Amino acid sequence: MSPARRKVLVICKGNHCRSPIAALIIAERSGGALDVRSAGIRDWRVGKPAHPLMIQAAAGFGYDLTDHRGAFLDEEQLDWADDLLAVDDETAGAVRALVGPDRPVLILGSGITDP
Repeated sequence: MSPARRKVLVICKGNHCRSPIAALIIAERSGGALDVRSAGIRDWRVGKPAHPLMIQAAAGFGYDLTDHRGAFLDEEQLDWADDLLAVDDETAGAVRALVGPDRPVLILGSGITDP
């Protein structure tokens, strides 16, 4: 029996630009070792595709974002994830307010500004 893959949730504001492409890249670079999803702290783009320029940028690097549909960060998403990865300090603060001080919220690199 193979070990369970670690579950990583990448979070940004609207799940429209930063977190969808970051999730794709992390999943691909993990070589299948991680199960990666993305979500947004705001419900602006639920069910909508990624921003057209992000789809185009992703394609330029060999990633396909055409099937992405925006998801809102909710209790189910939080329960699913082993690791919470925010794209910037502001998002990390909003997620920390939801999960409390005992659950770590990591920031992707030094943060990725909202385009």
